Amino acid sequence: MAQVKATEIPPAETRANEPGLARGGNVRARGRQREVAKRLVVIATDSVALAVSRWIAAIGVERLLQVPASAVEPGKYLLFYLPLLLVVIYLLERGKSVEVRRPEKEIELVVKGVSLSFAILVCGNFVMFKGLVFSRYFMVIWYFVALACLLSFRFVLRALYAELWRRGLARRKTLLIGSPERVLKLKEALTIQRFQGYELLGAILLGGEEPCDGLRVLGPLERWEETAREHAAEQVVLCLANTSESEHRLVSDILQGCSAAQIDVEIHSDVFGSRAFSYELDEFSGFFRFQAAPGWHRRWEGALKACMDVFAGLVGSLLTVLLTPLIGLAIKLEDRGPIWYRSAYLGQDGRNRYYLKFRTMRVDADRMLEKDAELRQQFVKQYKLASDPRVTNVGRFLRKYSLDEFPQFFSVLRGDLSLVGPRTIRSEESARYGALLPKLLSVKAGLTGFWQVMGRQLTTYEERVQMDMFYIDHWSLWLDLWIIVKTFWKVLRAEGAY
Repeated sequence: MAQVKATEIPPAETRANEPGLARGGNVRARGRQREVAKRLVVIATDSVALAVSRWIAAIGVERLLQVPASAVEPGKYLLFYLPLLLVVIYLLERGKSVEVRRPEKEIELVVKGVSLSFAILVCGNFVMFKGLVFSRYFMVIWYFVALACLLSFRFVLRALYAELWRRGLARRKTLLIGSPERVLKLKEALTIQRFQGYELLGAILLGGEEPCDGLRVLGPLERWEETAREHAAEQVVLCLANTSESEHRLVSDILQGCSAAQIDVEIHSDVFGSRAFSYELDEFSGFFRFQAAPGWHRRWEGALKACMDVFAGLVGSLLTVLLTPLIGLAIKLEDRGPIWYRSAYLGQDGRNRYYLKFRTMRVDADRMLEKDAELRQQFVKQYKLASDPRVTNVGRFLRKYSLDEFPQFFSVLRGDLSLVGPRTIRSEESARYGALLPKLLSVKAGLTGFWQVMGRQLTTYEERVQMDMFYIDHWSLWLDLWIIVKTFWKVLRAEGAY
């Protein structure tokens, strides 16, 4: 990458006096007003969610448990607990906007916020309101209902944002500045996560003006501010390849220019995206301090994941046993072939392993693929066929609702597979992963995973590889919970299945 001298950018004092910055300031002022409006919408949404959850919990306690209304909670207690719950939740959020937070972080923040709020509430009842009557049943039921309501309302709000973005509305006008490689990496990361909150105006590339995967190249670096004004950019994203002294000066100058123009700045960096460290600003030195994540936290999450696998394996295996007579009868009535199909996959040890599936293809499916060269060529591209002639009528129904996958719960129960993880691959697919194969095999493959809920069969093979890598890099128990919930939704809608 060509090195760019900081002296190519005019001093910040000069830029601050240039005509046209006022227009940029007006654009940014409107942006600030929108941000305030967004925060008010979130506060109003959370307030309604908490009020609705309290009403549902009170009705449940009064009607189902026959608790008198006077014993549920003291009068006007709402004026105490509602502000308390909102304050604790927003202190944990640290002012971050809902639309730029990943869904698993939403789940984590809501669960932690509601749990901490109710812990404080219970302690307050014993200390500040110990002379008043409270129903313990009400507090317990309200806690779980509040979790469900807050999460539901937050995700409805997120869905509304997603729908607006799909229509080209409410997006943040974003200018990318950086090396071609880093700009492409950011664009790929946004695509993998299906994030459409940025309206990518184009890019200013360091070291050349060659085309950049559909992004417009908007001009030279020394005119970045004029470009930002011309396109009414609301934020600049810096995508830098290294941390050389010249790039430090470049970042400093761009930050000063954006401050004068009242434009937000984001820095795309693998360092800040790492889950191995938490970081904060040292206000004395002006540097970021990175602290290694505690090992016990990851071990705790790993233990809970293992428990979740055992529970899911038990429940799923039981359901498989119950479904087998019905599905087996349907398969036998169609072609009298075997009920099960042993599917090979590459295990963590690099050897072929097998899991069971309900058979969805003709008995001679493998021979059909070997004899038909054109069909084989189509299959190798994705290792899936959108209109597979080998699939039986019963098999199409099973695949549509993922019923053919249920016998894999036996492998989850044995510990060969995890409930959530990267997708299983065949040994012949290993070449498609190249140098990333050891990273893929470093964790257990999953019955469901990130790529399934982000498009299932509608993704390209290259996207599947990147989605597997994204999951491994960003794994957390909260991410697994989000994937599980979204898997149920995708299966019910039969979205992307064939």
